[in-house]
Amino acid sequence: MIDKKIEDFLQKADMNYMFCLLSKLEAGRLSQLPSYVRDKFGKKVAVVAMEHVADNDVPDYLSDIEEATIALSQSQITNEEDDESESDLKEVSETLSVLPPDPEPEPKNPFEEDDDDLDLDDFDDDYDDEDDD
Repeated sequence: MIDKKIEDFLQKADMNYMFCLLSKLEAGRLSQLPSYVRDKFGKKVAVVAMEHVADNDVPDYLSDIEEATIALSQSQITNEEDDESESDLKEVSETLSVLPPDPEPEPKNPFEEDDDDLDLDDFDDDYDDEDDD
């Protein structure tokens, strides 16, 4: 088997089915722990669960969970400090988005007669063909 403790438990109790059920329940409980706590196991969750059942000792990991929550809250505090500088930029962008947009110039008709053009010659731009012919 995997461990001497597990083999001893199975020989003494002769309850393979009960051991498997208890191990499965313990593995489910351990898998719901925060990843910070699970990383401390050093073994697979199933192996740790079987060891707990074989020892007839199921630790609650409350102190480890508290450490995980403290570490998580500290990481959130540092993230909030970083976000404060970004929030200032967001406020500026929000105020800019509240301002009305600049009015777009009206599209110019390219076929419209334009009398404001620069006259570089002395001729009149009106091309009236009023020939008396």
